[in-house]
Amino acid sequence: MKKALLASTAAIAMLLAVETVAHAADIVPEQPAAMTDWSGFYIGGHVGYGWANMSGCYDCDDSSSVLEAEELDLEGVVGGLHAGYNWQMDHVVFGLEADVTFTDLKDSEQAPDPDEDEEQTGDIDLLASVRARLGVAFDDALLYVTGGIAIPEAKWEETGEDSGDVKFGEIGGVVGGGMEYALTETIRLRAEGLYYFFDEKESVEDLDGAGTGDAIELDDVIVVRGGVSFYFN
Repeated sequence: MKKALLASTAAIAMLLAVETVAHAADIVPEQPAAMTDWSGFYIGGHVGYGWANMSGCYDCDDSSSVLEAEELDLEGVVGGLHAGYNWQMDHVVFGLEADVTFTDLKDSEQAPDPDEDEEQTGDIDLLASVRARLGVAFDDALLYVTGGIAIPEAKWEETGEDSGDVKFGEIGGVVGGGMEYALTETIRLRAEGLYYFFDEKESVEDLDGAGTGDAIELDDVIVVRGGVSFYFN
């Protein structure tokens, strides 16, 4: 039910964003095509910052040693590479983009009772995505929305008297939006925000000390980043 709700929310958000872009295209004044040509192949790099959420618990029935993943505040620097291709028709730009982002989203939390010597750590090392982009060009600027599929490389780990970990890597989704600015004919600057939703749950019942039904879930990630792209049009 939660996964369906997340998917529905993301779909509605994407449809509203597309409608906004379409409306923006309608109000662009009738004039010659945009000064900048946004069509063609491009590659680039990006850096930024991100925040992530996990949920669920380990040893849930023991209040002194329970490790609740929602207590983790994962955040850190992100950076990576992207590449894509755009098609332009008047002021409307449609494109496909793939990116790999290396992240340092991490946090650790002790069990409620320090004598239990139990600690949990959440860690996200990588986010990869393949996305469609839809935008409107205003002279040297391009406003766009984006959405597609995403894959994480993440881990939750328990250390101390007992130890063990679970890994996350199933396909999820991502939506977002941003703006590009043409500094020159080939160099374009960008700023964007992306919301990744995974809702991937992994059982920890097999770990020492865990109870029946104990599980950890990778919920979502928010990333804001800036970058530069080099166009070959």
